[in-house]
Amino acid sequence: MYTILLLLIFAGSFFWYSSSEKVKIKHAPALILPLVSDKIRAKILAIVLLGLSWVLTMYLQGLLSGTLAFGAYVMGFFSMIVLLWPYRYFQWKQITVVFIIALFFETIIF
Repeated sequence: MYTILLLLIFAGSFFWYSSSEKVKIKHAPALILPLVSDKIRAKILAIVLLGLSWVLTMYLQGLLSGTLAFGAYVMGFFSMIVLLWPYRYFQWKQITVVFIIALFFETIIF
């Protein structure tokens, strides 16, 4: 559950980052390029994803601790995206592999 939650926060943070006028996303999968090309659609999608992940975090951890944890998750992901995306450090295949491995460990081991 936390793997999916963190993926939602990462996706929402990425779409919020891409909705900036200064950011030009050119290297992304074909599914994501139409979403980030329209800045208003990207911002709405980011708000929906971040709102859903906030509600999910509050459900999993309680009202106050979920809100505080969500704030920490969002700060971490925004910092990571703003610092590392311009260097093209993220590759979509690597993110997918990390997500599948984390989901495997979460469901099988824990």
